[in-house]
Amino acid sequence: MLLEKLQKLGSAASWDSCGGDKRKSLRKSKIPASYSNFVHDCSNTAEQCRLMKVLQSNACIHDCKYCVNSSCSKGKAELAPGEVAKSFNSLYRAGQVAGLFLSSAITGEADRTAEKMIESAKILRNKFKFKGYIHLKVLPTMSKHLVYEMAGLATRMSLNLEATSSSRMQLLGSTKDYSNDLEKRFRWINEIKRKGLLRSFTTQFLLGAAGETDLEILGKMDRLYHETQLYRTYFSAFQPIEGTGLEGREAEEPSREHRFYQSDWLLRVYGYRLKELKLALNEEENFGNVKDVKFAVALNNPNRFPVDINCASKEELLHVPGIGPVSADKILQLRKHKKKIEEMDLKRAGAIMARAGPFIQASGLKQARMAEWAN
Repeated sequence: MLLEKLQKLGSAASWDSCGGDKRKSLRKSKIPASYSNFVHDCSNTAEQCRLMKVLQSNACIHDCKYCVNSSCSKGKAELAPGEVAKSFNSLYRAGQVAGLFLSSAITGEADRTAEKMIESAKILRNKFKFKGYIHLKVLPTMSKHLVYEMAGLATRMSLNLEATSSSRMQLLGSTKDYSNDLEKRFRWINEIKRKGLLRSFTTQFLLGAAGETDLEILGKMDRLYHETQLYRTYFSAFQPIEGTGLEGREAEEPSREHRFYQSDWLLRVYGYRLKELKLALNEEENFGNVKDVKFAVALNNPNRFPVDINCASKEELLHVPGIGPVSADKILQLRKHKKKIEEMDLKRAGAIMARAGPFIQASGLKQARMAEWAN
């Protein structure tokens, strides 16, 4: 009975992204087949962390038209706090998982559901003395004091904004107030992070269900990164689910999800500005058929190139396709010992010359003409 509930609530939790690819296969791992719905390989900061990923409950009062846990779905289940804690502890002791991702649909009142999630984490921390990774999902409409209490138990917290604005949220459901239920709680989490009471927090956007443009999402991400201490953003390409309000809507292409992960890295890690990413958008304010956002930005920004490898700043190097943060740092280190950086040095530093070539010059020689490359 418990295993059946774990499988059902683990499967429902798979729509929440928390690292890696939510569709990532576990076939190559030694996870028993019966665990495959609630044990996931996810990225925990710089390392890979195998998580028990599960909902406290899948019975929800909200009418989100895209969600498997909406009121029209069947097969309701709920785990008691002790069941969550004991199940995780057993898997942890057996070496099957290293951390917990706990979310929930809202059953009755948000505070009652949040209290059960908090109790699950308390049992793990206090009774089972677990000191490792716990990711807790903040629920819309839950009280501020419970958000703070949750932060005292979590390694990371998250709140799915899903949409970019109130008008877009209204297309996804009628029971959530975007400004009050979501954005206000997002500010509370940021307040907690600024006080040093939480290591990190994340959010997620649903792609393709509300008709948003790529520029809308990019703009929202950019504001969040500048105005808050948001750690990173996740994305979920819309997939229609039978029995939900949007079951007849066409699925979003997974490639759109991939482009947004590229864009997130450019904004968050590479230091790109929003106006630069706009160079890769078409007249409809979408990426269209773009496969590589960084490459598309470079092709549409010819005044920035070619970059002289021997005197370029790190920011300039990071704008070159085929050069990432690690290879940029290695190039800068090499320049301390060599008067001139040549192509072989770039290869040793990890630069992908097939991509970088048209955008650089080394030893005073331009590698290729961008116009020729684009053709």
